[in-house]
Amino acid sequence: MILVLWALAVLSLLAATVVASVRLENRQSHNELERSKAQLAAQGGLALAVQMLLGEPGRLPTDGQRQVFDLDGTRLTLSVRSEHGKLDLNFCQPELFARLLTHLGADPQRAALHARQLQQQRAQGKPLRHLEELLQVTTLSTDQYQRILPFITLWGGDGVPVAAFAAPTLRKALDLKAASPAASNPGSMLSIDTQAELGSGTTAGLLATVVLNPGDGDGTLYRVLRWQER
Repeated sequence: MILVLWALAVLSLLAATVVASVRLENRQSHNELERSKAQLAAQGGLALAVQMLLGEPGRLPTDGQRQVFDLDGTRLTLSVRSEHGKLDLNFCQPELFARLLTHLGADPQRAALHARQLQQQRAQGKPLRHLEELLQVTTLSTDQYQRILPFITLWGGDGVPVAAFAAPTLRKALDLKAASPAASNPGSMLSIDTQAELGSGTTAGLLATVVLNPGDGDGTLYRVLRWQER
C-alpha cells in the first residue's frame, strides 16, 4: 500500500513538472514571437527612415534628435546622425582621440597611450576597416570601447567632426562650438537608430550605419556598413 501511494505521489509530481514545463515553453515561445515582431518593426523603422531621408529631405534631423511615430499600435523612435558628426579614427589627430577618452573618464596617461597605439597602426598604412579592430590595435578595455562607440566612426572622412551634427558630449570633449545643421550637408553616410515598442510592451532596437544611394548598379536605396541589433 505504501509503495502504491509512493508511486502515485511520484507520478503526480512528474505530471506537475510536465505541466509546468509546457507552460514555460509556451511562455517562452510567446516571448520569442513578440521579440521577433519587435525586431521586424525596428527593421521597418530603418526602412521608414531611409524613405524619409531620400523622399522628404529635412523631415528627419541628422544631428541625433529623436522622432517618435505611432504605426498601427507600434511606437517607433527614430534617431539619425550624420557620420560627419563623429570622430573618424582614420583621419583625426591622435590628441583628439585622447581628449575624447579623457573626457569619458580615462586616465590621461592611458588615453595618451591609446592614442599612440592608434597612430602606430595608421603609420603602418593599415587604416581600421571595422570599429571593433580598435580593441585589437589598442589596449582599450571593452568598457572604454563601449563608452566611446557612439562618438567614433570610420566613414566620416573628417579630421575634426562637423559640430552641427556632433553629440553634445563630443562637442564638449573637443571644444567644438555648436552650429545649426541647416547650414551643413549631412552627406550620405548616416547612423540610423530605431527603437520599436509593441503594444504588449516588448521592445527591440537596431543601430545601422548606412550609405544612401550607394551607386552599386542594382538599384538599392542604401547599403549597410554596420548592423547592430539590441
